[in-house]
Amino acid sequence: MADTRTLLIGAVRRALDALGVDQSFEVVVERSARPEFGDWSTPAPLGLARVLRRAPAAIAAELAAQLEATPVPRVRAWTVTPPGYVNAHLDDHTWSEAVLAAAADLEASGTVDVPKEVAAEGKTLVEHTATNPNKAAHIGHLRNACIGDTVARVLRRTGHTVEVNNYIDDTGVQVADVVVGIRELGIEPMPDEPFDQYCSRVYIAVSARYETDAALLERRRDVLREIEEGGNDTAVFVKDVARRIVNAHLATMRRFDIAYDLLTWESDIIALGFWRKAFDLLRESGAIVLVETGKLAGCWVMPAEAADDDGDDDTKVLVKSDGIATYTAKDIAYQLWKFGLLGREFHYARWEGDPTLITTTSQPQPGEPQARFGHAQRVINVIDARQAYPQRVVQRALRRLHHEREADSSIHLSYEVVALTPAAAAELGVEIEEGRDSVALSGRRGIEVRADDLLDRAIARLTANARDAASATLVAAGAVRYYLLKFSLNQIIAFDFDEALRVTGDTGVYLQYAHARGAGILRKVGDDAAAVEIPVELHPAERELLHSIEAYSRALTETALALSPSLLTTYAFRLASAFSDFYEHTPAIVREEDARVRRFRRALVAATRTTLADTLHTLGMAAPERV
Repeated sequence: MADTRTLLIGAVRRALDALGVDQSFEVVVERSARPEFGDWSTPAPLGLARVLRRAPAAIAAELAAQLEATPVPRVRAWTVTPPGYVNAHLDDHTWSEAVLAAAADLEASGTVDVPKEVAAEGKTLVEHTATNPNKAAHIGHLRNACIGDTVARVLRRTGHTVEVNNYIDDTGVQVADVVVGIRELGIEPMPDEPFDQYCSRVYIAVSARYETDAALLERRRDVLREIEEGGNDTAVFVKDVARRIVNAHLATMRRFDIAYDLLTWESDIIALGFWRKAFDLLRESGAIVLVETGKLAGCWVMPAEAADDDGDDDTKVLVKSDGIATYTAKDIAYQLWKFGLLGREFHYARWEGDPTLITTTSQPQPGEPQARFGHAQRVINVIDARQAYPQRVVQRALRRLHHEREADSSIHLSYEVVALTPAAAAELGVEIEEGRDSVALSGRRGIEVRADDLLDRAIARLTANARDAASATLVAAGAVRYYLLKFSLNQIIAFDFDEALRVTGDTGVYLQYAHARGAGILRKVGDDAAAVEIPVELHPAERELLHSIEAYSRALTETALALSPSLLTTYAFRLASAFSDFYEHTPAIVREEDARVRRFRRALVAATRTTLADTLHTLGMAAPERV
């Protein structure tokens, strides 16, 4: 069943139609600023005053009369308040019954009523994480993965068909750096050192050596050529290093309940001729040109239109003068494959140790999974804001190849990076210049917070007050995820250990405790199976909690349309806060002697717990019964 706001928007639209107002006029319905004005209000008369050349109060009176003439479900009366608002006063009985019924349906069937038009047609392919397989995953990589995983969950929850890819760049410079470091510097793993952390140390060391050792840089160029050529000892060694690090990354992400449908490997894109096919298409269409003079002589580049020529020259280069394809070039080939436009296909295999995960491969495999990947209608690439221009080059390539719809359906879900506060930097032993309020992460310089280390710290802090180790782990993972999701995508996160792991206020721990509190109340107050009776008059805290429960489908819808997880975290905090107010400002249910009141409030708690649990799961967080 539709939520009340949706019903009211429809009723106001029909009333305006009857008054001859053009369909282009946008109907807005909002919660009333003051309870005595009603539950919901529309400022439509204020917006129409200039259009109709009439006083807002007169328009409001006419609109209210029109609305009164046609009964609207859950509404008992319409009123007008200056300077021109029309207010809906809900019928507490029918409205409360509808909210509780929707929550019961969610509990029974897992169904959330969202508008059918929210779900895009066809498949939406979400690519996220894409951590270079040369080091351990850090908090910046984790923010990417949490955003992408939550977006995928929200889209699935709102009826979308979703495929999630994790792109493995196993032919790039950073992987070559680690290979050079392992082979040339003689750095050995420490006892019991995880392989990804060992490679992080190697990466830092070789990056420092490049500054003084030109021969080492030449060796990196050799490694890159050998990777590109394939079929040699270096390419095999690189693949093994990348495979071991990817396994470590997958283990890290599993700790945060992050999963993928497909691992796509850049080496397979090269080996299967994806880039060569894309290159031929771009060259034949005139989308790329060979530069014959200047500093880019010998390079194939994609010229930009003057209007969007705001990127560095190097970012337009698709093939360097030495014949090596750039990141952007391979991204174009991959994007064409995602939409099913390339005329090439991967081979597939099940990933080692995880039969639910599929990986691409360049060779046919016995018993190859017959899954259909790619061929998406919409592609969402979760990549940080620093990659905005290369992503526009990828989109431009689609347009140059006359794939306008696909270009329009290529979404760069951009987010800002994670930095460290002075306190966090000090805790890690990182020096920060006086007067600066943050320091940027840098894998090359070793300035980072590893995702595993962060979770381990969170578990250690929460263990003392947790029910058991398993509960501490679930709550800690949820706390970290929530912290990385609650900031808007265009905000730089100045990471602070104390703030991330705080147990009060707008935190994941607060939300999970709220769910556990609701579950505890339901254990103590049994369900007598009698029909729930709605009170003649609702307590203000009960009314606010009902509004918060009902707002879930709207929050899901808005999050899916905006692709912004922070909208859903904001909703989750509001719901938990409304529940806390209800708990603190109404008599304790366990001591309530009036069976009808106890029954209603128990139903209200059950509806809250169900809605909060679904919200937490959609955010990728556990909903513990006890903590």
